[in-house]
Amino acid sequence: MSDDVKFLVNETKDRMIKLTQNLIAIPSPPGKEDAIRAYVKNEMESIGLDEIVIDGMGNIYGRLGKGKHSIALDCHMDTVDIGNLEKWVHDPFGGLITDGIIYGRGASDQKGGLASALSAIRIIKEIGLPKDLKLILVGSVGEEEHEGLNWQYLVEVEGIKPDFVILTEPTNLEIAIGQKGRVDLKIETDGVSAHGANPDLGVNALYKMLSIINSIIELQKNMPIDPLFGKSQISVTDIQSSSPNINATPDKTIIHVDRRLGSEESDVTAMTQLKNLQSVKTTNARIYIPEYTKQIGEGKSFSFKSYYPSWTMNQEHPLVQKAIRAYRYQFHQTPPLKYWPFSTNGAATKGIYNIPTIGFGPGKEEHAHTPEDQVAIDQLVDAMEYYVRLVQMYN
Repeated sequence: MSDDVKFLVNETKDRMIKLTQNLIAIPSPPGKEDAIRAYVKNEMESIGLDEIVIDGMGNIYGRLGKGKHSIALDCHMDTVDIGNLEKWVHDPFGGLITDGIIYGRGASDQKGGLASALSAIRIIKEIGLPKDLKLILVGSVGEEEHEGLNWQYLVEVEGIKPDFVILTEPTNLEIAIGQKGRVDLKIETDGVSAHGANPDLGVNALYKMLSIINSIIELQKNMPIDPLFGKSQISVTDIQSSSPNINATPDKTIIHVDRRLGSEESDVTAMTQLKNLQSVKTTNARIYIPEYTKQIGEGKSFSFKSYYPSWTMNQEHPLVQKAIRAYRYQFHQTPPLKYWPFSTNGAATKGIYNIPTIGFGPGKEEHAHTPEDQVAIDQLVDAMEYYVRLVQMYN
């Protein structure tokens, strides 16, 4: 069987390279995944999957096999925007190959992982699944805005809850067994508007916010250090003020706080930390986690709050042990295990629903979201083979 896999990997390599380039060529920011979803659907149909479904949120999933146990390969189809085009050396949608590297938006995060996973399922379709197993490939949407929301919909509305989930986010071919969490927080200060000619007659909400921002700057310097994830992080990433007009002092100011969470932290601990700041108490600021409602089709909606828990997997868990064995079989060495410093769809699969989850994907995380977005062809090939090996390890 090993020779069969190697042969099929080599046979599929060129098709996979072209597939990666074609996926990169399709712009797919969150909320605009229609074109890439249609392309993935055609690819799934060409593989001959047993079932292909587009759900009410826009996720697409294809099923191979009908066993009572299931493994899901998750690949988010959306990417961040390209930003300033002048910063790009290569066309962000060109999929240019130079010295064995494919360049373009999403090459690392994570259209390379999607191409490797689709190609792996093509091989698995030919060699056959282990007994009593079904394989589900998920092309998920909206991950770059609200990671894990797609899986909340898949679990709660579609009823999909696999035994294991493999995330194909970039890991530089290392095995990820956990991630930092994230919570978005809003802080509001209120003031009293006054004419710009008489500012002392009002209360400037923006000035009140400045003391809170300075407190957060100091707080960042002394954030706790997690033994697994390193230093927790807090930063102000947006500020908005409102006033009757540009010549009046603001009566309301809102900042957005990005808070990265360690393994022992939660939305509650993050809120408490901010509420205990003297500047927050003095200004009577209001702190809350924003809640959103996403429209799902005509007359339907899905509500959630912007909290994405951290998660970890015990190294002795059967899924992790299978992943290690598959790695040793393929690469003939002990795999490096890692924890992601960023948040992924695992915030839902493992963080909310406790579905055993690991990550393995082509590409380096330092290239994600940058004008140097890229993935090595050798890593795409290795990832494709690894997904096949890992599924085989189910027995």
